Amino acid sequence: TEEEVERFFSEGIDENWERCGYRTREEFIKAIKDYYDGYRFSPESETRVYNPVSLGSFFSDDCIFRNYWNATGASTMAVELARKYDLLSIVDEMPSVDMESFTSFDISLLSGKKLRAESIYVLLYFAGYMTIHDGNELGLMLRFPNREISSSFSKSLIYQYTEGDFGSLLYDALCAFRACDINGIARCISRYLSLFPYHFYDRKDERLYHRIVHSLLVCMKGEAYAEDAGSLGRADEVFIAGGYIHIIELKVDGSAAEALEQIKHRHYADKYIQRAREENRKIVLIGMSFSSKERDVSECLYEELEIQ
Repeated sequence: TEEEVERFFSEGIDENWERCGYRTREEFIKAIKDYYDGYRFSPESETRVYNPVSLGSFFSDDCIFRNYWNATGASTMAVELARKYDLLSIVDEMPSVDMESFTSFDISLLSGKKLRAESIYVLLYFAGYMTIHDGNELGLMLRFPNREISSSFSKSLIYQYTEGDFGSLLYDALCAFRACDINGIARCISRYLSLFPYHFYDRKDERLYHRIVHSLLVCMKGEAYAEDAGSLGRADEVFIAGGYIHIIELKVDGSAAEALEQIKHRHYADKYIQRAREENRKIVLIGMSFSSKERDVSECLYEELEIQ
């Protein structure tokens, strides 16, 4: 729990927060929380716990944010499931499962050829991929507990679904976002789309492209939020990395100008202005359009928001 982290790791926190480049001790603790906390075992309790293996590995490894959970071998289950089922929707959605699916789950179902969606979600919960976000006596809403798990899960899926060198692409994309190289970002997303086989694009709806792009952002060492709610609507993507907060709107068979105007008209960036001031970051608005026929980025426009 948070209280136990302070009790047992306070010395490690004190020794490393400044060395690791954080402005305050509290900011360092929040980063650790985002990466390794979040497991909740009852909708009736707000208590959340850290992954003890990941937390211990983090402090013994000079406080480097890595996906230590992968080393346990648990992530191989996602690969096995991905060979049979399309799991990409889980990356940006919070599935809900009725209570009967939990009480009636049978592990022997794994040997079968077909699992119901609810059974897959229950299996991912028991395996530690997902945790309770909310719920009542009828069912539970699940989500990834933290950034470590969402990143591990997404990478496992992408390596299974794509054909090509995803590792080098991930490095190039992160560099482009940290430098706010808009042309570089567009090129990396274009390369990323080309890694998926033809049959993966059997639907032309925007939701598919949103999921593909969001899965890329989740795999990078930054904060990624899909359908980020504001007072006048939801931004398709928000990605925070380096000195930039990227507010991204995506259109399929539309225009990048339309996407960019939507960000401004609906004030998606307003909720991040105070944070940008406090953390000395810039806010960049990105409108991106895709061609469903070419399965590629067709246009990308951007503006830097002026912060008074």
